Amino acid sequence: METTENTSPESLEDLYKNTSKYFKENNYVILKDFIDTNMAGLIYQYALVKAQRTDFMTLYAKDDYRPAWDGRFGDEQAPISYNCYGDPFMDTILAASAKTVSNYTGVELVPTYSYWRLYQQGEVLARHRDRESCEISATLCVGYNTSNLDPSDNYNWPMYVEAEDTPDGVPIHLEPGDLILYKGCEVDHWREKFEGLNHVQVFLHYNEANGTYNNLLDGRPILGIPKIYQQRN
Repeated sequence: METTENTSPESLEDLYKNTSKYFKENNYVILKDFIDTNMAGLIYQYALVKAQRTDFMTLYAKDDYRPAWDGRFGDEQAPISYNCYGDPFMDTILAASAKTVSNYTGVELVPTYSYWRLYQQGEVLARHRDRESCEISATLCVGYNTSNLDPSDNYNWPMYVEAEDTPDGVPIHLEPGDLILYKGCEVDHWREKFEGLNHVQVFLHYNEANGTYNNLLDGRPILGIPKIYQQRN
């Protein structure tokens, strides 16, 4: 999924080597331009349309509204923002990115699930760690609207990541198309109050193929379906 069309195999190999080394030493790494801005814009517009569609359904088509499939407004971590688990489009990105993310981390990975949020003004994401299916996580910025703020402020809503020598966290500023990889079960991450109008992040979660968890597709039989269809042993 990354833009490496003009990168030689030797340079790409060095890039993967250096990136995976940084990731192993710091438990996170930032990947600029993981997808191009046109693709990021498409995903952002899709997110806006789907959230608007869900809002319409909750008001005017309640009999057809299925939260597990259509998404919902609010979850335990972000109570005022739209979210969706296992969206077919986002799960497709999850699966298509697995090999690339494996190369960047230096570990063979299997996809577990995708999750995305349309953050709303005033949202705060509390400091937390993720569950076992989020052993290796990525959060991809696809777009945001800060037109309510002074352009000269250059406001960019940061995600904070725990670091050994920075207990208050390292602020990570992502532009559309940028992604941060992090060890979701080992690294605290959070966001302070959002001042803009909306902000869309896509979360791509993976397990190590030969690791402790290896919870392929988060226990689901196929991509693109809700977690209510998780298969239990």
